[in-house]
Amino acid sequence: MKTNYAGHEGVYRKHKASGKDGWDADPVSARETLDTIDKALKSGYLPKQGKVIELGCGAGNVALWLADKGYEISGVEISPTAVEWAREKAKAKNIKADFRVGNVVDLKDYKDNSFDFVLDGHCLHCIIGDDRKQFLKNALRITKSKGTFFVDTMCGEPCESIKKNFDAKTRCLLLPDGTAQRYIGLAEDIVKEVKEAGFKVLHHEVSPSKSKDDNDTVLVYAVKE
Repeated sequence: MKTNYAGHEGVYRKHKASGKDGWDADPVSARETLDTIDKALKSGYLPKQGKVIELGCGAGNVALWLADKGYEISGVEISPTAVEWAREKAKAKNIKADFRVGNVVDLKDYKDNSFDFVLDGHCLHCIIGDDRKQFLKNALRITKSKGTFFVDTMCGEPCESIKKNFDAKTRCLLLPDGTAQRYIGLAEDIVKEVKEAGFKVLHHEVSPSKSKDDNDTVLVYAVKE
């Protein structure tokens, strides 16, 4: 399917220029993202320390929040503007961080078995078609043995505001020119993808949307055996 991953650059340029704090233009959404990660850390399924990488780190907000919790942080993002933004924030907070411009599908700049904790930063639902297998394959590759992988991704039926752009056959949101923007799979299918990549799924749960303009998400806790 046709994709435009590099199109995220335009969004980050716009948000940075307008004084936003990152991808989430709404501060409430940004807070909810951190609340979800906080709950995940308290679940007992994720490591309390170690090296973490956020796949699709955006402007670095989640990774820098994890640094405050004591993790050694890295992040990869396709948007150069977002990565520079993340680096600026890390410098301002005097936090050591490794933010890089890169493609989360191939992760070519990262060695095997590098991270204790690999975090899907709301990125997997942006990955389309066969690229999803590559994304998960490489997430497994860079995870240490006994390391963990946490996914927080859109699932279920599309919310009211995006229904008109949803293609039920591919379960993707499509632009008028056919470009796929998001994949909104069934929760059980997403869990199956993670298992088929080679991870052992420890737990998963669906987090219901808080309004008709939000989508349900599925949280998947997995480990590399």
